[in-house]
Amino acid sequence: MNISPSGEDKFFVRGFQNRQKLMNHWRNGRTHSDEYPDFTMEQYEQRALELLEKATDEKIFGHADKNNYLIRYDREENDFAKGHPHKGIVTMFKPVDGENYYFRSLKGDMEHGGRK
Repeated sequence: MNISPSGEDKFFVRGFQNRQKLMNHWRNGRTHSDEYPDFTMEQYEQRALELLEKATDEKIFGHADKNNYLIRYDREENDFAKGHPHKGIVTMFKPVDGENYYFRSLKGDMEHGGRK
């Protein structure tokens, strides 16, 4: 499996694993629909996919965890996304503490076999 922790990646599962997972994720838990009031559920899924497929730069931070899940953080939009090209999107949300959340995630992932 050739996954680039910081480069562009092509997702073969083009969203969440299935519609039910997307619906449950959108409406339950942190209520991501409240975090993205101008998005439909489908736009939320598309935004997460686009962010996860992007290469890192001065605006987009990113890495991979030990299980080859990609993590991307858009510092301008405060969007944190996680997903796997062959398993789909896991989540996207707006962390309360922004970049600090991303850097804690990075530190933890690097300590447990992640890659930059």
